[in-house]
Amino acid sequence: MLKALWCGLLGVSTWVIAAEVWAAETTYESLAQITSVSQLSDVQPTDWAFAALQSLVERYGCIAGYPNGTFRGNRAMTRYEFAAGLNACLDRVNELIATATAETVQKEDLVTIQRLQEEFTAELATLRGRVDALEAKTATLETQQFSTTTKLSGEVIFAITDVLSGDSDPFGVGVPRNSTIFANRVRLNLLSSFTGKDELKIRLQAGSTPHPQRAGGFRYGADPFLASLGSLQTTPEGSQTFNQEFPDQAGSVEIGTVSYKFPVGDKLRIAVFANRGEHVDYLPTVFSAVGDEDGGSGSLSTFAQYSPIYRIVSHGAGVGLNYELSPAINLSLGYLAPNASSPENLTPSSSNGTTAGGLFNGRYSALAQLTIQPTRNLAFGLTYVNGYTAGTPTFLNDVGTISANSPSLISDNSRRTINAYGVAGLWQVSSKFAINGWFMYTNQQGQSAGINNESADVYSYAIALAFPDLGKDGNLGGIIVGVPPYATRSGVVPLYRPFLGGATDVISTIPNRATPVHLEAFYKYQLNDNISITPGVIWLIAPNQTSDNPDVVIGTIRTTFRF
Repeated sequence: MLKALWCGLLGVSTWVIAAEVWAAETTYESLAQITSVSQLSDVQPTDWAFAALQSLVERYGCIAGYPNGTFRGNRAMTRYEFAAGLNACLDRVNELIATATAETVQKEDLVTIQRLQEEFTAELATLRGRVDALEAKTATLETQQFSTTTKLSGEVIFAITDVLSGDSDPFGVGVPRNSTIFANRVRLNLLSSFTGKDELKIRLQAGSTPHPQRAGGFRYGADPFLASLGSLQTTPEGSQTFNQEFPDQAGSVEIGTVSYKFPVGDKLRIAVFANRGEHVDYLPTVFSAVGDEDGGSGSLSTFAQYSPIYRIVSHGAGVGLNYELSPAINLSLGYLAPNASSPENLTPSSSNGTTAGGLFNGRYSALAQLTIQPTRNLAFGLTYVNGYTAGTPTFLNDVGTISANSPSLISDNSRRTINAYGVAGLWQVSSKFAINGWFMYTNQQGQSAGINNESADVYSYAIALAFPDLGKDGNLGGIIVGVPPYATRSGVVPLYRPFLGGATDVISTIPNRATPVHLEAFYKYQLNDNISITPGVIWLIAPNQTSDNPDVVIGTIRTTFRF
C-alpha cells in the first residue's frame, strides 16, 4: 500500500527514485539542482521511468544527478535513504507552498505526502539524530585536532642483531668480540599540505646504535693498510638501515629531513631541503624493488637499498627538480650542501676546516639523472654526480670499504673532487617478482694546495631479486648479490711515498687483496597493516678488500611498527 501511494504521487518505483534523491543530497560530489531531465545522459525518453523523473525534475525540482551527468537508476537503497529522499521532496513542497506556488501541488499529492511522512516518522527522527551526532563529533574534532593542515606518521624499529661469525682479529690490532644487541630507531614525520598538491615535511628521529666502525657499533674486518700502521680501523660494510647516520648520543632526538615539495605547472616539481636532504628524496625512482628510503620495510642493509651513487656527499640543504620531458622520460637535477649553514671558509687553517664553506664554497653533491620508462613494468636510468668533500667519507653512512670512502693519500689534506657515473634498471616481471640492478664507477681526484695530486677509482655493482606478496599480501622476500664500493686503485702523493717504501698505489700494498662481496637474504612478514617482522642474514666476503679478513655473517630479526 505504501509503495502504491508513492508511485501514485511520482509515477515511478520509490526504491529507485528516492535512492538517487538521497545520493544527490549526501554525496560530496553531487551536482546542483538540474532543471531538465535531458541533462541526465543515461535517461532516455523510452525508459519506463522517464515521465516520473521528468515530473520530479521539472514539476517539483527535488532531484540531482552525479558529477558525470548520469542518474544511475539501478542503484539499490535502504529505508534510511528512502526517508532522506522523501524529506528532500517534502522540503521542496513546503518551499513551493511558502512562495505562493501551491497551485502546482495537487490536493491528492498533499494527502499522500502526509501519509508517507507519518509512515516514516521514526526513520526521519533517527536520521536527524544521526546528523546531530555527526555534527557534534565534527565540532569536537575541529576544536581538539592537532592541526588542520598537518598529519603525523611514524616508524619504530626494534631489532635484535649480532655478528654470528667473522669478528676475529687476524691483524692483531684489537678488534673486539661482538655481543648480541637490541637496537631501536624512531622516526616521526610531520607532513603538511597547504594547497593539496604541496608537502612540507619535518622529521624527528632518534636511535640507539651507530653503524659499524663508529664508536658503539659493531667491529669487524680491519683495514689491512691502516693495520700495518698500527691503527684500529674496521669496515663500515654491513651497515643496516636502522643504524644512525651519525654517531650522535644514543637516544637523543634530532631534526632529520626538513623539506618542502611543490609543483610548478603540470610538468615540473621542485623540492627544497633545509636540512638533511638526500637525492633519493626527490627523484622519481631509484630503480629498486627492495628499497624504502632506509626505512624498516625493505632490505636490512643500506647497501642493498639502492645504488651508492645517490649517497655521494649527500645529506644536506639544497634543491631538487623533476621535469617531465615526455610521459616516458623524466629529467632530474639536484644540488645538496652538507655544510650549508656554516659561514666559515673551507680552508686548511680554519677551525672548522672540513665542515665549513656554506652553501656554495664547501662540500656539495650535484646530480643529474635521465629516467626512462618505456613500459609500465620497465624503467632504467643514467645518473651523473659531481661532488667535493674534505676529510669525511665519500658515501653517506660510509657504505663500502675504507679505501673507497677515505682515499686520503691522493692529496695532502684529504680534499678531493668526485665524478661518478651510474646506470640502473628495474623490471617488474610480474606482480610477484621483480629484479633490479646497478653499476657505478667513481673517480676521486685529489685537490691539495700543492701539485702532483693523485686519484682513486671506485666501483660498485649489484643485482637484487624481490618477491612481493610472498605467502601473503604485504610480505616481501629479497635476495641481493653485489659488490659494495671498493677501490681498484688509490694513488699516493709524492709527500707520502717514502713512508710506504715508494709505493704509488695504496691498493697494491693490501695483502691477499680481493673483491669484497655482499650477500643478503631477508623475508618481511606482514603481521597486519601496521606491524611487520623481518628476519634476515647478511654475509660479507673479503671485507675491506682482503681475504685475510674472515667472512662476516650478521643475523637480524627486525620488527617494524608503522602508524
